[in-house]
Amino acid sequence: MERSLFPKTPQELRRHHRAVRDAMTKKQAADAARSICAQLGAAEWYRETRWIYGYYPLGREADCLAFLERALSDGKRVALPRVETSRRENADCRMDFYEVTSLTQVERGSFGVAEPLADCRSADAPDAVVLVPGVVFGLDGNRYGYGKGFYDRYFARFPQYYRVGIAYEHQLEKTLLAKETDVRMDCIYTERQRYLPPERNGEAYGITGDL
Repeated sequence: MERSLFPKTPQELRRHHRAVRDAMTKKQAADAARSICAQLGAAEWYRETRWIYGYYPLGREADCLAFLERALSDGKRVALPRVETSRRENADCRMDFYEVTSLTQVERGSFGVAEPLADCRSADAPDAVVLVPGVVFGLDGNRYGYGKGFYDRYFARFPQYYRVGIAYEHQLEKTLLAKETDVRMDCIYTERQRYLPPERNGEAYGITGDL
């Protein structure tokens, strides 16, 4: 876990952790991804859930595609995010998830990220487990992404979804300053282990309803 020697702004933390992440070798990233995917596949929530919302990694983001492939082969329903850009000036872009039956059903989309094809249907799960990438994660459950707020706005619309942060061990900080609109993770997986925020330690996985 990365421990800052002095307080840093969110922007400074993002720059620092992106530089460390982007300096990883392909082997280091692949080894970490295998460990993360193995843990996800062994999780209690994986046996219970029907829907998993994942993501295509950008650059050296932790790669969970092998886990999503397994989920599809196990009969789970999988969805990936797509960002809809707005033509209105200063309007926020909106992110939604779309079901895929194959991880090849993608095309280059916003910000260079692979996104579901236009003919993929909108995911309509009443409950889902959402894998959330990020630049920095706090052991308090807070997260810094790229500063666009896509996931925070999405979870404001779907607060019932179980939020699973995906990170490398070196992307962790003890705590992060958070805004009122920032949404905390229910748990965080790294190549080393799963982390639960303090208030969730000893609790169930937080999944309710028919997954």
